[in-house]
Amino acid sequence: MLKNSKPISISKLITKISHQRIENSRNVLFLNLLVYALIAGAELTIGAADHSTALIADGQNNLTGIVSVIALIVGLTFSKRPSDDFHLEGHWQFESLAVFLAGLGMFLVGLVCVWEGITRTLALFDGNYTAPLKGQAAYMAAISGISMLTLCWFNHFIAQKTQSSSLAASARDFLSDALTSTGTMLAIIGASWFGIHWIDPVAALLLGCFIIWNGCQILSTSAEKLSNGFSPQLRSEIIEKILTVSGVLDVMFVDGRYSGNNIIIEAEITLANDDSLAKSYRICKSIEQILQASLPVLYCCIQVKPAPKSASSHPQAIVWKPL
Repeated sequence: MLKNSKPISISKLITKISHQRIENSRNVLFLNLLVYALIAGAELTIGAADHSTALIADGQNNLTGIVSVIALIVGLTFSKRPSDDFHLEGHWQFESLAVFLAGLGMFLVGLVCVWEGITRTLALFDGNYTAPLKGQAAYMAAISGISMLTLCWFNHFIAQKTQSSSLAASARDFLSDALTSTGTMLAIIGASWFGIHWIDPVAALLLGCFIIWNGCQILSTSAEKLSNGFSPQLRSEIIEKILTVSGVLDVMFVDGRYSGNNIIIEAEITLANDDSLAKSYRICKSIEQILQASLPVLYCCIQVKPAPKSASSHPQAIVWKPL
């Protein structure tokens, strides 16, 4: 067993940028938490008083937003912790785990909304009508929709700027919330103003299905990262970048995996048979530097394969300068 092993050579610049991104994301998430709490509380209160199944379903959906935001804040907080003996690469995966749990919570609440909509719809067929709806539920749904759409744009803007997967998931959540609130408003107007009683429970059923779909999208994206999935298109782009480095004759293999929002690259390259160990090391570091210039690469694990002696010589390799 190895004792007193040295830490992995992780880019300090990428680590610093990631920590700043996490801090900015946490600040935005605290704002999201406040808005979610106010909107969800108002919708559940008015929905219960107004006998609106759709508005209550929308409020329950926003409750999942509270749980999701709390999970993301906790995940981002843990992901900032430095590496230790059990997590040599750091704790970045806590962010992906938090996004996965947020999607799971959204999926489960969607199931509850679907069940509620089904039972209320069946009750209507049996002649059990709920108390008449009031117009104030529609106003509350409109306020919720406008608020959620505004926060969707804000979270999307910050996510694009900081490349934050947490804020990207939050923006998607806000978009679904804005759409569900709009659908809720239309359902309440149809039930309260035109006396079409079946619109409200059916809308709750449809909104529940949409919540389930959106939760599955978040689950799929985060599960890909947690299961070491990697985009073939991004892999091809990385191969093209590696081949631009002077001294690299061929790329035999490239794979990547996510550690939170950061990437770890594994590759096997072919170099000239007569390259020295020091020169091969400089070429590997040049590859790492080029990749880190455009991608959040923590570090590269590169295996060198010597080319056959008949391979042609190549120009001088790019000299690597530490970040």
